Amino acid sequence: MPSWNIHLEAGKRLQKKLKFSGMKQKEFLLGCLLPDINNGYINKVKKKKEHSETHYAYDQKSSLNFYAENRVKIRQKDPIFLGYLFHLYTDGYFNYDFYRNIKHHKLGEGLTHEEKRKIKHHDYWIYDTNFHHHLDFKKADLDHLAKRANEINIPEITPEDINDVQEIINSEMLSQQIKDTKYLFYTKKKLDNIMDDMIESFTNDYLRD
Repeated sequence: MPSWNIHLEAGKRLQKKLKFSGMKQKEFLLGCLLPDINNGYINKVKKKKEHSETHYAYDQKSSLNFYAENRVKIRQKDPIFLGYLFHLYTDGYFNYDFYRNIKHHKLGEGLTHEEKRKIKHHDYWIYDTNFHHHLDFKKADLDHLAKRANEINIPEITPEDINDVQEIINSEMLSQQIKDTKYLFYTKKKLDNIMDDMIESFTNDYLRD
């Protein structure tokens, strides 16, 4: 899956089309991270849930499953629901591109699925180092954001969970995990193109009136 910095980068690029501001912008950006928070891989979440649950079965249908359950909120452009959907769409789009293309690439010959997954994550983490995002959730925002997050069926988020995620991102810990390494499969330009194509595709699928 793409990292939180990649999800925030995608979210901020889409934000230019959505033109959310103030609390709506904060809700949308939180939504762009929300499916990962209860997994607790990086943050110390109070309530841990399986990746497959928070990602609605985590396959190419995951965003469609979420949309089917929450179509009214999404059609209303509710920011936190839209952000959650965009996270699932981003995961699916990036992963589909990788597994489709490595299947026909010499690098992928004879590798197990787990070995391919490690290559994918390696390149995503390198791409992550291009972005240094900061969240600006004030203490007074946290109760509201947690309440909004919990309107979605799956998450069980506390204000402390949100603050923990914000501290991880603002510390730039994510972007420091890989240094002086090279892409194995992608290039930065290729991943930039995937990002742009994905945002255009999402816009066409979900933001057209």
